[in-house]
Amino acid sequence: MDTAALIIPTAVLVSLTYIVSLSLVFYRFYLVKTGAVHPGYFKLHKGGKPPKRHEALEHNYSNLFEVPTLFYAIVAIAIASQHIDETLVTLAWIFVGLRIAHTLVHISYNNIIHRLAVFFAAYVAVGIMWFRVVSDILQTNVS
Repeated sequence: MDTAALIIPTAVLVSLTYIVSLSLVFYRFYLVKTGAVHPGYFKLHKGGKPPKRHEALEHNYSNLFEVPTLFYAIVAIAIASQHIDETLVTLAWIFVGLRIAHTLVHISYNNIIHRLAVFFAAYVAVGIMWFRVVSDILQTNVS
């Protein structure tokens, strides 16, 4: 398969990270402008407490640099080793779709059970991606 098949879902996940990042930045400006939070709070995260929406955005932004790093790594390995197939691409889209769902739950109604369910499903999807690519590489090198 063509590498673009994996690059596209990867670009969508990167886009999600930028959207959450920009949302966080603009929301911080709004909080400071309206006087809801003192600008000094953002220096060390001390001296007040921002609204829960800010905390959810901030935590979600951090989350986009945790398990997704496993996704970025396996995509790079799959492309470099040319171990790309339709199943891997499908798993990549499943992972990205679930990360989008995770973000939507996290920054909206933030039900922990729903958030955990989509988080775990995405975690399993990226784990299967790792297993498939590593297995394919090892089988290729043994043969």
